[in-house]
Amino acid sequence: MYFPHPDLRLQELFAAKPYQGADPASARFLFFGLDANYAPNLPSQPVYSEVVSYLEDGVAYWKRTGFHHPFRDPAYRGDGKLYHRRFAEIGFRPEHAEQVSFVELIDVPTSGRSALHGNDFRPEHLVRLREWVLGGAARYIFIPPGVARLLEQTNQFSWLPSAATALAGSLPVLMQKEEKMIFRPFHFSAVGRYSLKKDRDLQIEDMRKLIASSGAP
Repeated sequence: MYFPHPDLRLQELFAAKPYQGADPASARFLFFGLDANYAPNLPSQPVYSEVVSYLEDGVAYWKRTGFHHPFRDPAYRGDGKLYHRRFAEIGFRPEHAEQVSFVELIDVPTSGRSALHGNDFRPEHLVRLREWVLGGAARYIFIPPGVARLLEQTNQFSWLPSAATALAGSLPVLMQKEEKMIFRPFHFSAVGRYSLKKDRDLQIEDMRKLIASSGAP
């Protein structure tokens, strides 16, 4: 179960682009999440116009502001700050903006706490996600454990292994196919035993190395 964000402008923007950042079909780095969760009072926050600008064109926003996501703006108040603070530690820069995309299992903006199940996902969006993974340009795909468990239950992703088949440094690898690698890293919002700092630091360092090995600018 999830709660669509009540703001109509956010809903319109997601209907036009059901992702965040670069186009998932052409990005080299694809990061999966559960849902794009925004503070319920976002329309009354000073950063609202920046969120709209980001959703209209995430690549241009990153290059203009230096923030990969508006949740990095100090003016934002709400969930998602921890996720994007940790993501920023990888070291992507504005010149990588065309190469980084965020996709979620739910293709509408949400607010509040979600408890997702397989019947929450729209079949059309699952088809789209599968095409972005297998048919798109992504070389490195990151699907955290909780997201992977839900995907495995769907027809479109029943081929996804339920456990890592190898390690690339500290990063668990679910699958490697030609030039594509699907990882099962920690979730950037995870806390406690699900996100021990020493393990997190190792995985972030190995993600950092992928930027250089990918040939990204």
